[in-house]
Amino acid sequence: MASELISNAPALRPNTTRRALLAIWISVGTALTSLRGNWFRSFLTILGVVIGVASVIILVAFGEGARKEITGQIDTLGTNVAVIVPGKLRGQTNFNPTAGMGISNLTHQDVERLRPVKGVKSVAPLTFLGGGVYYKDQPASICMPIATTPEYAAIRRIQTSSGRFLATADMDQPVCVLGVGVQKDLFGTVDPLGKQVTINDQNYRVIGTVKERNLGSGLFGGDELDAMIYLPLKTVERLTKTTQLHRIMVEFSPDAKPDVVIEAVRLKMKESHRGRDDFSLLRAKELLDMFYKVFSLLAALLIGITSISLVVGGIGIMNIMLVSVTERTREIGIRKTVGARQSDIFWQFLTEAITLSIFGGILGIGLAVIVCRVVQFWMPLKPEITLAPVLLGFGVCVVVGVISGVLPAVAASRKDPIEAIRYE
Repeated sequence: MASELISNAPALRPNTTRRALLAIWISVGTALTSLRGNWFRSFLTILGVVIGVASVIILVAFGEGARKEITGQIDTLGTNVAVIVPGKLRGQTNFNPTAGMGISNLTHQDVERLRPVKGVKSVAPLTFLGGGVYYKDQPASICMPIATTPEYAAIRRIQTSSGRFLATADMDQPVCVLGVGVQKDLFGTVDPLGKQVTINDQNYRVIGTVKERNLGSGLFGGDELDAMIYLPLKTVERLTKTTQLHRIMVEFSPDAKPDVVIEAVRLKMKESHRGRDDFSLLRAKELLDMFYKVFSLLAALLIGITSISLVVGGIGIMNIMLVSVTERTREIGIRKTVGARQSDIFWQFLTEAITLSIFGGILGIGLAVIVCRVVQFWMPLKPEITLAPVLLGFGVCVVVGVISGVLPAVAASRKDPIEAIRYE
């Protein structure tokens, strides 16, 4: 007898599997028939899920696009370049959220003390300027004027397409060098060399244009170097009557150990600042780490906010399923009378709720793809849709469907068949 049961066991398993698959197929077919009969109400029900899934995918895609863009721009600094900024940008006890804003504590004395440090190849101070840039009455739509010295070109590997970059003899002259983005914006195809541009009501003669870096479209309509205008530092200081510096860029010698040079620069800066550690010395990796930390916090916050739409969508599904149970009470009674079990009724209504959420997830993914494609076509920011947020959004919407469908399914399966069949 035992041997007969054992020999028949493999044959029973496929039958059980087929019965389970058939039951699922029937439940899905019944659910689709019911939803098709009220398709407009079903669409309105899943609208919250559609918006929630699409919002999560779109926000993550925008963040991924921004992360890729900023990573590419920071990577142009290279591994042998560090940036000194005013204030503390790292550390918990000394963190200052306004560091780098307002009056800077970086000086020319810092620059001169860094030049003889062993392992330092070159040093370039930077001062940022506000205000617009004009050629005659034509304004530049996007520009970033900075005052610097000739060393900046070597540190950032800048090459000119026409004319030349700033030289030592230009430091007290009203001249400028245009990034290719500003050149195209102000002059189009006209040669800008020798022409005058106006920055903060001061005229500067164009002596050169920078070659395009070809690093992508960029958040600003081009790489950040393409949107810059380079001015002589001494000239700007004379005209603005200020000598404060906003950044100091330091390039290390190729044969020097970066960590050793970084520490030597840090010690020299502390000495220049009378022992105060009121500055930050950042390399490309540290800039990226800082960005990723802030970006991760913002991304988590935004995803949490948009996930509220999924919760609202789940409540909508639960509400409409409870209404459906009430409307179909007589149908439930008839099905139970002809032999349907509680589990059959339970799975029917649960399947309908899950089907609603799955359709909502599919429509949400489609909506997100369309929005990202439109944004890529019309804006410089390029959203990057990755597999992770798609799976996350779709998985969450399935969970929402299961959770929101359990209560209506239980309520339907527990109805008394006699009372249900008498329901009007």
